[in-house]
Amino acid sequence: MKHYFWPLVIGLTVLLAASGGYTMQRTSGTEFCVSCHEMERHRFELKYSSHAVDKDKKPIECGQCHIPLGFGPRYLAVKSYLGVKDVLVHVFGDTADMDRRVMQLMARRFVLDENCRACHQDLLKNVKGQAISLEGKKAHEAWLGKDGNGRRSCAGCHFNMAHLPTFDRRYNYNAQFAAKLPVEGGPGER
Repeated sequence: MKHYFWPLVIGLTVLLAASGGYTMQRTSGTEFCVSCHEMERHRFELKYSSHAVDKDKKPIECGQCHIPLGFGPRYLAVKSYLGVKDVLVHVFGDTADMDRRVMQLMARRFVLDENCRACHQDLLKNVKGQAISLEGKKAHEAWLGKDGNGRRSCAGCHFNMAHLPTFDRRYNYNAQFAAKLPVEGGPGER
C-alpha cells in the first residue's frame, strides 16, 4: 500500500488542479455569467456600448473587464469572491429588485486598470489613433503620475462605458450610448 500512496496523492493533485482550472475557465465566459436571468440586462447594455467589441473586433467577455488578467492568487481571490457573491444573490437574493446604484459602485471596484490598459495602451490617443481632448490629456497625464496629482482608477472616471442603467441616461456624457439603447432599457431594467 505504501508504494501507491505518493503516486495516488500526485495523481489526485493533478486531477484537482486540472478540473479546478477547467472550472475557472468555463465559469469566466459571458455565456456562463449571463446564464442567470438577472445578468441579461448587463449583456443587453454591453451589446449597445462602445465596449461591445475589443481592439481585435471580437465580442468583449465579462471576464476581460471584471476578472484579473492571468492566473494566480489575485485571479483566484477575485474569481472566488465574485462567484460566491453572485451565486448567493441568485439563490437567496431578490433578483427582481436589485439596486443598480449599489451594484455600480461594487462593479467599478472590479474593473481593473490593467484590464483596461490591455486594450488602451496609449492614453493620449483615442481608439482611432487621434489625439484626445486637452481635458482628457491632462487627466490621463495625472493618472500616469506626470504631474504629481493623485490617481483614480480608469472606471472611477470612465463609468458607464459598458453598462448604462436608465437612471444614468439623462447625463450629457452618456448621450451617445443612451441614444443607442431602446427607451425601455431592455431585459430586467426598472
